[in-house]
Amino acid sequence: MKRIVAFTAAAFLLGAACTGDEGNGGEERAGDQERYSFYVVEHGSSGDPYWEVVKKGAEDAAARYDVDLTWLNPEQFSIQKVVDLLNSAIAATPDGMLVTIIDPEAVDPPIRQAIESGVPVIAIDIPDTRPFPEKLPYLFYIGPDDYIGGRRAAETMLEQGPIERAACAIHEQGSIGLELRCKGFTDVIEAAGGTVDKLDIGQDPTRIQQAEQAYFAANPDATAVLTLGPVGAIPTIQLLEDQGLAGEILHGSFDLDPTTNASIKDGSTLFTIDGQPYLLGYQGVEMLYLHNQYGFTLGGDIVTGPAIVDQSSIEQVEALTEQRIR
Repeated sequence: MKRIVAFTAAAFLLGAACTGDEGNGGEERAGDQERYSFYVVEHGSSGDPYWEVVKKGAEDAAARYDVDLTWLNPEQFSIQKVVDLLNSAIAATPDGMLVTIIDPEAVDPPIRQAIESGVPVIAIDIPDTRPFPEKLPYLFYIGPDDYIGGRRAAETMLEQGPIERAACAIHEQGSIGLELRCKGFTDVIEAAGGTVDKLDIGQDPTRIQQAEQAYFAANPDATAVLTLGPVGAIPTIQLLEDQGLAGEILHGSFDLDPTTNASIKDGSTLFTIDGQPYLLGYQGVEMLYLHNQYGFTLGGDIVTGPAIVDQSSIEQVEALTEQRIR
C-alpha cells in the first residue's frame, strides 16, 4: 500500500505541474532562485533504445522546470566506468543526482559520499537490493520491479504450454537488474518443472547471434528464449527469422523498440515487458526539482513496471515508441 500511495502522489504532482503555461518553469520559483544543476549517471551503453527513452523523459522535465541537466554514461558497459563517472558528477557539486545502483558494492562509496555531502540522490532503474543497514540512504527509487518482471515473463510464456528448457540471455554481465530479471524467470520456469540456462551474449550483434545459434544447436530441447532489452532482442529476432525458428522458439523480451514492436505485431515475439522508462527520467528530474524547491519527498518507491505489451496492446504504444515516450 505504501508504494501505491507514493506513485499516486507523484502522479498528482506530475499532473499539477503540467497544468501551467509551457516554458514558464523558471517563473514559478520563489524570488531569484538560481538554476538547479542535476546529474544523471547511468550504466547503459550509448545508443541503447531503453536509455534514449529515459533521457527523453529527463530532458522534457528539465525543460519544463528550467534546470540544467548533465547526462553521463559509459560508451560500453563498464561498472568501473560508472564509478568514475559518479566521482566526476560529485566533483561538480550538483543540486541533485539520479543514479543506477548497477553494483551496490562498487557504487556504494561515491554515492554515499554524495549523500553525506548533502546532495539529494534518487535511484532509478535499479535499486539497492541490500538489506538495511547496508542499503544506501538515497531518497527513494523510481523504476520497475525487475524480479517481478522476470516472473511475469515466465508466466506469460507458460500460458503457451510447458517449457522443458529455456535460455535467459544476459547482455550486461554483472548488472543486478538483469540478474533479477533472470532470477524471476528462472524461479517460475523451474517451479513448473523446466530448466533455464543463463546465456552470456554480450552486446555485439554478431556475437549475440553466434552464442544463441550455438546454444540452440547444443540444446535441441530448448523451446524458449528471454532477452532482457533491445540490445539482445534485435539480433535475436533476426536470428530466429533467418533460421526459420520464429514462432517455433518462444521469444519474449524487455523494453520497447521498433524492431521488437514489429516482431510482436507479426507474432514472432510473444510479448515484451515495459518498465515505462520515460517515467524514470521525467519523474526523477521532477522530484529532484520539487525536493530542492519545496522540500518534497516521498514515503516509498515509485514502481513503474512491469507492464506486459503483446499483440493486444502493441498498437497503443507503437507511435509513442517512435516519439521516445514508450
